[in-house]
Amino acid sequence: MSSVLSRIVPKRIRRKHGKYVKKYLSPVVVAACWIFRWRVFWLLVFSFICATIWYPPVGDQFVDFMARREPPLSDLPVDAKLDLETTIAYKKEKIVIVRTNLNNVALLVGSHLGLGDAANRKLASASTTMPVTSSIEKIYVPQDEKKPDLTSFEIVKDNLYDAFKSYMDLMAVQIVTIDNKPVLVDDEGRIVPYDKTDKILRWARLIEEAANKYDVDPAIIAAIIEQESGGSAEAVSRAGAIGLMQLMPGTARGLGVDPYDPAQNIDGGTRYFLYQYRTFGSIELACAAYNAGPNNVKNGRYLYIPETQGYMSNVPRLVEKYRRAFEAKQ
Repeated sequence: MSSVLSRIVPKRIRRKHGKYVKKYLSPVVVAACWIFRWRVFWLLVFSFICATIWYPPVGDQFVDFMARREPPLSDLPVDAKLDLETTIAYKKEKIVIVRTNLNNVALLVGSHLGLGDAANRKLASASTTMPVTSSIEKIYVPQDEKKPDLTSFEIVKDNLYDAFKSYMDLMAVQIVTIDNKPVLVDDEGRIVPYDKTDKILRWARLIEEAANKYDVDPAIIAAIIEQESGGSAEAVSRAGAIGLMQLMPGTARGLGVDPYDPAQNIDGGTRYFLYQYRTFGSIELACAAYNAGPNNVKNGRYLYIPETQGYMSNVPRLVEKYRRAFEAKQ
């Protein structure tokens, strides 16, 4: 420590006030070195996290390393086996979610600073394809919001929270197969179903009834149900959305349905989605309006809402899955 002091304290001060330097300055130097050391440590941690998110070679190696960890199988059936391929795909998807959420924050901040707004570009490029006939024009839905407008602070907070949660899932979650079915397993050995197809198809009769009534592909209804509630008729969100297709109470009243009744919930949710499709002209924006509310689509804020971004990317993928499932039933 004396050598460190000799380098940072002038010689004449050391001679005149030597004992005070040793008594009072030494602890300061020790504290400064300690703080600096931990700053370097956290800087390295931050740099590594950024590399895993934005530099694919590092991200791929990190995913492969985390995926090959053996999950805590002590509380699982003996036939449980690590599904390496699915785990890697799951973790790569989480990296994409983290990157998207952080980019959302940057884009939103940039729009407030006058650096451009992606909303108009996205609205102009939305796809307009969807298997719906002209009967959609006969559907009337009152102007009810599914969700209120969000402030920029709320959107930034949601993006950062979702990014943090996704990164934790990237590190913690493994996927194993039990009875040839994949399930998620966290570090504490808790099991969460990975494929919700069976839960959704138990409502197949009601889904097909609504699809036939409004002349729409039943796979679209099934995809929305999985994304919204995972097939739970009793699901209630933090915002108060109810049932299989997560209707807000006001929207359900406007639609004239009981949201707690599965058949009426599916009927009302189908009408509400088709109305959004008629309003915005594309399946992509209809998904955004169904999830975030029409106003958040019109003002472009849906582009920065993490739940909505996931919704818009997941629903088309789920539609393809349920098309195959309904075709297999015939």
